[in-house]
Amino acid sequence: MTMRFRPFLLPLALFLAAPLVAQDDENPVEDSLNMVPNGSFEEVEGKLKRLGSIEMAKGWKSPTAVPADLFSDQVVNSSPASAPRNQFGDQGALTGSNYAGLMWWSYMNKEPRSYLQVKFKKMLTKGQKYCISYYVSLADLSKYSANELGAYVSKIMVKKDDEAALTYEMQVPNLRTKIYDDLYSWQGVCGVYEAKGDEQYLILGNTVANDKVVTGKVKRPKGEVRPQVFKAYYYIDDVSVKPIKLMSECTCEQLDKAESEFIYSRRSTVNKSLKPAQQVDATVIYFKRFQQSIDGAMDQPLNDVIEALKADPAVKVRLVGHMDVVEDDRTRMRPDLLELGKMRADAVKAVLVEGGIAADRITTAGQKADSPADPGEEEVALSKNRRVEFELE
Repeated sequence: MTMRFRPFLLPLALFLAAPLVAQDDENPVEDSLNMVPNGSFEEVEGKLKRLGSIEMAKGWKSPTAVPADLFSDQVVNSSPASAPRNQFGDQGALTGSNYAGLMWWSYMNKEPRSYLQVKFKKMLTKGQKYCISYYVSLADLSKYSANELGAYVSKIMVKKDDEAALTYEMQVPNLRTKIYDDLYSWQGVCGVYEAKGDEQYLILGNTVANDKVVTGKVKRPKGEVRPQVFKAYYYIDDVSVKPIKLMSECTCEQLDKAESEFIYSRRSTVNKSLKPAQQVDATVIYFKRFQQSIDGAMDQPLNDVIEALKADPAVKVRLVGHMDVVEDDRTRMRPDLLELGKMRADAVKAVLVEGGIAADRITTAGQKADSPADPGEEEVALSKNRRVEFELE
């Protein structure tokens, strides 16, 4: 089937910056300026059970015969479409419960690509600049990563009845971006598009010939035992198209998979019959993934240990911070995380000093993932390893 249309290619650039302020993931607010309806895929019609169900997300379609995927943490874990763990990896939604998934590139072009298509809330205005952005995360089981992440704007809806890839002649020079190989974070992809007038549809996906796509090989994450797949598969979330006045208004950021991770918290009561030193020695403070700041869930055990240290001024303590294997593996792309264990120990020391404990009674040290509290590979086991332990000196 031959289609007579010429969509407009938007060149996209990646900008890495500081993490955004955490949003209320349980109740994401619809942005009134966003021209994309249901940009975070939260509005779903029907019961999600299988892959290839993107059309259950209100407003979203697949422009070819290869349906895109929809994932949700509202689906039972045994389903290939569940979240965070699913057929292609392990990733929590950036906001809300849901996100989409696209087959971006496959080795020797053995698997057909998939695409996303959505109709704008209203036609774009001629001459108006728009910031088009979305977030991606490479699926854990992808053996390859790729560049050529872009967006396409069209006046008409694209509908092909076969599995052939969409291949468009570029309307503007393509900005070659870095390879998107981040397995643990949501990376922002964004760029400015000046409307020709009356555009109605946005398409996301790879329309570049296989031999033109720059790829890289990806190591399987530590702790993951499932086999890798010979393709680059990306999760997609928070799609946005907003009118802007200045080019500088269009920025996107990298979001670490941190706030979506839970913190290990034990329901425990300090045994007041123990001596203060024993109470201190039994204390462990836990952290969210990639976090060095103290979570509110740890306020009570910190208050208890401060009380115990005040009860016996002779007690000195060594704080040892640890990482889990996911964080340890992440340091190859994030050198700033190399001292995460030490930073966690220093953060706990700061709280103790603020609570009235003399700084010279406390020393700190950091380790990577060499001494896990739990050698398991499940998330609960990993959460036990993101910790600071108290050792008596």
